Amino acid sequence: MTDPRSDDGVRALPTVMGLALALTVALCWPMHDAGAIVIETVPRKPPDEQLQAAGTQVISDLAKMDFDRALESANKMIQQNPGEPAAYNLQGGAYLGKKDYIRARKSFEKALSLDSDNSEALLYLAQLDVAQNALASAQKRYQGMLAKDPKNIDAMVGMARMEGRAKNEKSELAWLEKAKAAHPNAAAPRVFLGDYYLRTNNRPKALAELTDAVQLDGENPDALDALGQAQLLDGQKSQAVLTYQKLAAVRPQSPVAHYRLASAKINAGDLPGAEESLRRALQINPDYLEVAFVLAALEVRLGRHEEALKVARQIETAMPKSPAGYVLEGDVLNAQERYADAVKAYERAYDIQQTGPLAIKLHAAKMKAGVTNEADTTLQKWLRINPNDIGGRLYLADENARAGRNKLAIEQYQMILKSDPKNVLALNNLANLYQAEKDARARDVAEQAYKLMPSSPMIADTLGWILVEEGKTARGLQLLQEAAAKDPQNSELRYHVAVALARSGDKAKARKELETLLAGDQKFPQREAAQTLLKQL
Repeated sequence: MTDPRSDDGVRALPTVMGLALALTVALCWPMHDAGAIVIETVPRKPPDEQLQAAGTQVISDLAKMDFDRALESANKMIQQNPGEPAAYNLQGGAYLGKKDYIRARKSFEKALSLDSDNSEALLYLAQLDVAQNALASAQKRYQGMLAKDPKNIDAMVGMARMEGRAKNEKSELAWLEKAKAAHPNAAAPRVFLGDYYLRTNNRPKALAELTDAVQLDGENPDALDALGQAQLLDGQKSQAVLTYQKLAAVRPQSPVAHYRLASAKINAGDLPGAEESLRRALQINPDYLEVAFVLAALEVRLGRHEEALKVARQIETAMPKSPAGYVLEGDVLNAQERYADAVKAYERAYDIQQTGPLAIKLHAAKMKAGVTNEADTTLQKWLRINPNDIGGRLYLADENARAGRNKLAIEQYQMILKSDPKNVLALNNLANLYQAEKDARARDVAEQAYKLMPSSPMIADTLGWILVEEGKTARGLQLLQEAAAKDPQNSELRYHVAVALARSGDKAKARKELETLLAGDQKFPQREAAQTLLKQL
């Protein structure tokens, strides 16, 4: 099986680039864009009629994410037609799917050497440049295209993407508006404008642009995909399902289209329909690992654990040298609370490939299976070999804190901050532990976290509570109220507000806050303390 990534926020240029290349770029590179990814676009086939069939076969293989077969077909095209630039572009697309970016670049450069005006090769090399932060090189390519054709839509959109990568939002928007004005009947600029507005939190404008794009070209897969994602973000679940049904109808042989439809159905609560779409995606491409994982998770959610285990074992058979199937098997067994069996599955995966996330899964399963010492030994050995694994250290620190081993947790957070001084989670948690240990450094560390992320209710609560504990009630209360306003369903934050109100002398408001908090039957760690405080007021 292949392991294609379907990173949200990845978009390829939607006009000149062919299906194969758009797909592989979408799957392989996290660009700066948020929103939809390009699934496929109108393919650019070789101009020679005799090459049409061969080119179509490569494109079909890439659409199904069979990158090895696509590469084999592209190589045959090159052997038969060594002077054909389109063959090298398709070869480059296959290499992108295999995540071999060095060879992909060489293929596109070869195409360009055969035809210095080859727009596909130029565009892909520019996108490679942008993805690898070679922005000056990308800019030179785009400007060269614009010098020959000032209204070149792909170059204008490419310039916008480059500006976005450089965080120049005004310039990015200006280029997209310019492309839209130059091509008022084209869907592409509106697709990217919708993408831009989603990233800048202007959902109404995003939906308007994307709706216009679909009205202009109702069979444009990029526009349909982007609109579907915008609708999901806006809570329009049923509309998103309809949009993705159109996408699957437009591209019935695209496994990604059916995967998108399945995701929309899951959001809408149609789990049987989602299962059908996932199985359709796997029918088209049995090697689509990500879909297999989602299908197994769905089977677990539906209580069909044996079906989920079948999926896992199919992956194990198809990919005996990959940990993926064993990881999935462990996840399913863990969901069944068969922890000892889950440990065995994770150990088989870990024997094949040792990674931080897998070390964490193995530790958690061993802890649940009751082999605590063995669990700690495995994780600590991993961290000795990989001292800069921030995720592993955060996990271990959290586990120590949960077990009341505050000093060990503090040591882990301190180690994290030595290599990553601006890690907000580590700063916040360390501040809480310092406060629990009556360490005078608590407020300074909490101030650092708040300075880095003042919008977080969790971080504002930490600093506010420390200030209240130190007797600085006025500022502490203000921060706690701000935190509770952002997360009104968080009972712990509201309890902190009540305590701060009581300590500030406003017993009436404190009583009202506590009465509201305790009116329901919601459980939270401070419930007993809240009841005691209410009796005292």
